[in-house]
Amino acid sequence: MVTTFTSQIIVDSSTRLKQSWYSALITAEGQFRQFLTSPTSQWKRVSHTADRISPKQKGKARAASVPELADVVVHRNSSKAGEDVYRMVLEVSTGEEQVSLEPWKTVLTTAELQQEWDPAVEDAHLVEMFDRNTRISKTNYSLGWPAKYVSTSVFK
Repeated sequence: MVTTFTSQIIVDSSTRLKQSWYSALITAEGQFRQFLTSPTSQWKRVSHTADRISPKQKGKARAASVPELADVVVHRNSSKAGEDVYRMVLEVSTGEEQVSLEPWKTVLTTAELQQEWDPAVEDAHLVEMFDRNTRISKTNYSLGWPAKYVSTSVFK
């Protein structure tokens, strides 16, 4: 009987943990959607040191060059709880040509590159690839709760 009781406690705590994670995900998605649809009047422009560049460096002479820090526009949205959310925008001129977002998707979905852009990843590698859109990868995380855990993800 004790074994059954212990396993029931583990199942209950596991279920509650999954429910709390799911609830946190739903809340975060809702907040993100709220920021996406919020009117521009709620976002206040934040000046930074790059805004103080001399006028002779701005203008047509710089327009064709590679984007710099001065080209990033930062806005702040203060919530009712007193927390600040920042939005950074960099507009890159592409001219008349069509631009594909496929390279960005590739970087974000390649398991071996995940540790380059996600500081919580210690190691990641592809386990098996079924087709172009379906793959299994193994990711070792070094931060977060619990402090260190291993996750196997399936993307489709």
